[in-house]
Amino acid sequence: DDILKSDFVNNTEQLLNSICTDMSGMEEANMLEETSKKDGTYAQDDSSSSESDGITGAKARRKAEKKRKKAERRAQREGRGDPTAGQKQCTLCAKSVNLLIRCQHDRSGEWAMVCGKCWNDVSGGVGNGLWQ
Repeated sequence: DDILKSDFVNNTEQLLNSICTDMSGMEEANMLEETSKKDGTYAQDDSSSSESDGITGAKARRKAEKKRKKAERRAQREGRGDPTAGQKQCTLCAKSVNLLIRCQHDRSGEWAMVCGKCWNDVSGGVGNGLWQ
């Protein structure tokens, strides 16, 4: 019950922050509009400006997300990214590693992905991986 209340409070706070941010943006836009009307440079009707603000905001969010993903890919390519990216877990020891070896390590015939350490134990020193 307390968890639900705290989630509700958090969601309400986020919503209020979002509304405040939108309102401050609208106030800035209104101030700019009034200034441009005084200068005589204003040439847009109110209905199209509110639509274009929504479109511009959505476009800006998409563009920011695209830039973030691109920077993340660049960092990964240059070796500055998440060191655990691309790693998978060994079937036997559950250790995350970059290189796994696909093998059948028991009589069931099911394929498993094992790390180098487990591979030495599973293969029994046989180079080609045939177990007997």
